[in-house]
Amino acid sequence: MGSESAHTPGAERDPEPAPRLTAHIVVGDNGESECTIHPADATSEELLTTWITAVGDSFVELAAMR
Repeated sequence: MGSESAHTPGAERDPEPAPRLTAHIVVGDNGESECTIHPADATSEELLTTWITAVGDSFVELAAMR
């Protein structure tokens, strides 16, 4: 009774900051948009594997999802 802890392990640590991202949006000749996102501080070697691309209507404005 009354011996349960309200302590959350790791709660005293500050959360790690979210990585800064860079987004590149390109509209092709056919009018289809492509958005590629990668870490802002990625090295040229990291850019080979650390990215994500959305094409056409598979991405939306952030404000539309809030």
